[in-house]
Amino acid sequence: MATTTSTTELDLPKNGYIAFDAMKVRNLILDRLNEKGIFTDQNYIGSNLASILDIISFSFNTLMFYLNKTSTESMFTEAQLYENISRIVKILDYKPIGYQTSTLSFQCSALNYPAGFYTIPRYSYLMVGGIPFSFNEDVTFAVNNQLTVQPLSDLSNRKLLFQGVYRENPTYVAAGDTNETVTINSPNILIDHFNIDVYVWESKQEKWFQYKKVPNFYSEQSFSRCYEQKLGSNFLYDIIFGDDVNGRRLEEGDRVAIFYLQSSGEPGIIGPGTLLQSTKSLFSSPTFVEITNDLTTENLTYVGPSQFTNLLFNNTVGSTVPKDIESSDDIRKNAPGNFRSQYRLVTKDDFETFIRTNFANFINDVKVFSNWDYTGKYLKYFNDIQVSPLSFRQIPLNHVLYADSCNFNNIYICAIPKIAQGSSLKYLLPAQKEIMLSNIQPLKTITSELTFMDPVFKTVALGIKTDDTIDVNTKDITTLRVYKTNTSRRAARSIQKDIEAVFQDFFNPVNTKLGGVFDFSLITSRLLTIDGIKRFETYRQDTNEFVEGLSFYMWNPSFADLDNKVVTANLPLLDFEFVFFENLSTFISRVEIIEDNSFV
Repeated sequence: MATTTSTTELDLPKNGYIAFDAMKVRNLILDRLNEKGIFTDQNYIGSNLASILDIISFSFNTLMFYLNKTSTESMFTEAQLYENISRIVKILDYKPIGYQTSTLSFQCSALNYPAGFYTIPRYSYLMVGGIPFSFNEDVTFAVNNQLTVQPLSDLSNRKLLFQGVYRENPTYVAAGDTNETVTINSPNILIDHFNIDVYVWESKQEKWFQYKKVPNFYSEQSFSRCYEQKLGSNFLYDIIFGDDVNGRRLEEGDRVAIFYLQSSGEPGIIGPGTLLQSTKSLFSSPTFVEITNDLTTENLTYVGPSQFTNLLFNNTVGSTVPKDIESSDDIRKNAPGNFRSQYRLVTKDDFETFIRTNFANFINDVKVFSNWDYTGKYLKYFNDIQVSPLSFRQIPLNHVLYADSCNFNNIYICAIPKIAQGSSLKYLLPAQKEIMLSNIQPLKTITSELTFMDPVFKTVALGIKTDDTIDVNTKDITTLRVYKTNTSRRAARSIQKDIEAVFQDFFNPVNTKLGGVFDFSLITSRLLTIDGIKRFETYRQDTNEFVEGLSFYMWNPSFADLDNKVVTANLPLLDFEFVFFENLSTFISRVEIIEDNSFV
């Protein structure tokens, strides 16, 4: 009968193996072998047994590396590493969206132009203090008369400039493979995700053709000139062509030219009025000239360098804030919505997801309304405050520019532009609305029409209700009095700075969203957590009245006498309402720090 001998047990926690590296594993095995005393070769470097131990130890180390990298990254809901979640969402046919450069709305006038039609060539750019802004397509405009300076309002209202300058990828000669892939080899360069253009010189046709970007090949014909664009986990773009079953396959000898917009990033943001001093240049390269000659139709008259110089540009608002590459959290939020839509826009969620992801460089937040919502909520708001909707100028403006005569089948887009603090821009500009419409039209259902409804802004400021009346003009004589704890040695200026930071963050227009809840309790609790603050009160200087804690006025600046209220608790907002704090940049001047010498 065999006897059972006990083996030495290692006193390790269940997850202790993940703390081992190669040398620790090797030393552990050596110790076990030495304890048994059966083998001795393991102690001699170069022996067969020592070599086997090295192989085992370092193989274990490699396996542990992959285990640590992927054991918690295999699920869509848990993955945090970009390369892992990028791989996982391939199942949903979702392609992560890369960097989106800032955009610029402009006004343009023609100087000494004869009447006729003219076209600004694609990739032409304006240089402002070393910062380029480019046209991403051919732009045609009309000059109607012989005025010395003629405003080109149609051009100004329909087109945007994109921050950056176009670069040309080295020409690729095709091998004729199925689903041939060309990589834009541009590490450490910010490429705008939506401004990559692909041209192919087809050897059989001996002519250049522009290929269109498609979300996938499955719905494309075998002869379709198209490509897929994919941002890899290494942050390089792959351009993938078809296989002659879905999308045209490249023939051997075909040449591929790729032009992409290289952004300057955050330093490329400019302020109002800077285009007045810009210099203008036309893009050119030998390959680009060939492409232009093949693509140009006979009825186009391209402007030359001197004519381009005679176009006068200006911008009344600054450029928008760029959008960084989608993070893991962004992908986790957007991929399911994209999958549900199947590249068609039908539901509210479809529209909102598409707008947020594709126009993130100039859209801060968006909500989509049906015609019933528009009538039952938006128009009802104006009825409740007893004013005609037509008195809000944005309503007739949107109806004239975008709505059709049929008013029961509309989809209303309510969006907030992405703006920096201190900007005066409140509503989407016409050119921004136009670029949204042009991209949404091919994907929407044929029975629906798109139009816009602009948000209702609500101004917030310190204020105290007196004698059952609200006079928003008293905001100018209302301050926030903050009492220091009697043990605090902090300087008053330091406490003021912390208070200002709380207000700047809470009312930051980039963080603020449409609708939701005005979270009064959150800003109050943030103030109370500041070191050195015992209590605070809202104080009216002319009457010496005060309210313990915070007290705000909130009103519609267009109808201040009809829509106003005092806010001293959390307040639900309508879906189309957007809150901002009046004169936030000078708020610190309304904060008084008072020494509290009372007994504690």
